[in-house]
Amino acid sequence: MKIYGSALSPFVARVILACEHKGLDYSLLMPEGGMKTPEFLAMNPFGKMPTVKDGSTAVYESDVILPYLDDKNPKKKKIIPASAAAAGKARLIAAVCDQYVQAPALDLFRQIVGRAPKDKAAAKKALAAMESGLDILNGYLKPGGPCAMGKSFTIADCYAIPALLFVMGGGPAFGLKDPLKGRPNVKKYLAAMKKHPTAKAHMAETNKIMKARLKSA
Repeated sequence: MKIYGSALSPFVARVILACEHKGLDYSLLMPEGGMKTPEFLAMNPFGKMPTVKDGSTAVYESDVILPYLDDKNPKKKKIIPASAAAAGKARLIAAVCDQYVQAPALDLFRQIVGRAPKDKAAAKKALAAMESGLDILNGYLKPGGPCAMGKSFTIADCYAIPALLFVMGGGPAFGLKDPLKGRPNVKKYLAAMKKHPTAKAHMAETNKIMKARLKSA
């Protein structure tokens, strides 16, 4: 299976983490000629990452790819819990991370690296939104861990890990020295994931890429 995209992209990271958890063979690459070539647009008409090519099947949008991986590989370790209640909670944590933590964190990061104009008012708004999202996430994470839902690695972790990496990467540049201060569950969770067999290699590599990107900004 081929995953088209960059490891730094939090959307691509979700797919990588799901594959790592399920033990799937994959290669990560950027499309030859870029994402706007006729060949790539035939797989994904939006020309975006991530896009997965699995045999003759092309799937895009991480929200679609992750359930596809479970459906295609039902005997591999699931990322979506079996019970409706647990699945609902895992998806809810994922949504909080996506919309209320990662989205404002990405807004900050884009200002740092020059992909968005410097705007103090917009940055202040993004910081407030991100901190509010972190407070909500802190209430959802189980203190016992190590994963977002407790002992099992789920879709919630696939979303939470990349979101928090961007929080830690972008927050300090805007005066938030410790983005996890006063959020013990999130802090403990992130520390646990840095040692988790599914996540540690990806997190180490992503942190390395992010530091280099921030340094060059």
